[in-house]
Amino acid sequence: MATPEAPLREVLKSISFTQLPLRHIEPFFEAEKITTPRLYIYKRPKPTEKQGLPTYDVECLRLLALLKFANYGFDSVYTNEPDGSPNGKLPYLLLPSGQAVDCDGIMAHLEQSGHKLPESSLSSELAYCTMIKHSLVPAIRYIAWVDSAGLEAIGQNRYLREYPAVIQMALGWFKSNNTAHDIQVRQPEYGAALDSEVVCENAQRTFDSLLALLGDREYFADTPGLLDAWAFSCLNILIEAPVSSPIRALLLGRNSKYQPLVDYALRLMEKHF
Repeated sequence: MATPEAPLREVLKSISFTQLPLRHIEPFFEAEKITTPRLYIYKRPKPTEKQGLPTYDVECLRLLALLKFANYGFDSVYTNEPDGSPNGKLPYLLLPSGQAVDCDGIMAHLEQSGHKLPESSLSSELAYCTMIKHSLVPAIRYIAWVDSAGLEAIGQNRYLREYPAVIQMALGWFKSNNTAHDIQVRQPEYGAALDSEVVCENAQRTFDSLLALLGDREYFADTPGLLDAWAFSCLNILIEAPVSSPIRALLLGRNSKYQPLVDYALRLMEKHF
């Protein structure tokens, strides 16, 4: 039985749209063809700032380290515009095929491309990675976005420096409040009184665990892997941060017992970068 829209469908079928005058406009620019994968990451610090790290973002530095540990050939592209990413965030990897892979898919891509990291000899590697994600990463986010000095020196002057000053302040205020709320929701152990001392206490427990695990070894396991990428990136971001904070004082203070962790981070930077 014919449906009510059938007559209209038959009329449309009888019209040959391809015979109508069509105007084809060539694109002004063609997509650039690449032969080497490109990792898009946040820009380096300003020329007037210390140039020790290739990027000031912990997730970008972590992915850089992973790709280097896996001996994966790629080029780095610096940007402050994450819109080209599949998830709207940096970093992401652009393949010669045109496919863009976000940070969650890069490990799977390494396996598929024959660059899988060796199996770790450390059975508790994932537990230590989780510890870092729940202590040092929030600490770095706190320094960059919640602490007033860090918000100006890192959040606004690095992540938001492409925007006019008024927009920087508005976006900085929004990001600061959102980050503080997010840390409290994801880490309820911090409680309502979220401040640098509380964040530092949690980070200190992680420093103690990493220090005991590292001992006098070059890496946390036999070969550099996931845990080294997390620890390397977080430690170097904290070492480089251009602000004073209890966490940096704990890590970098005179006669600090965590000097072996600092030496480890700097050693990997020199060896792999």
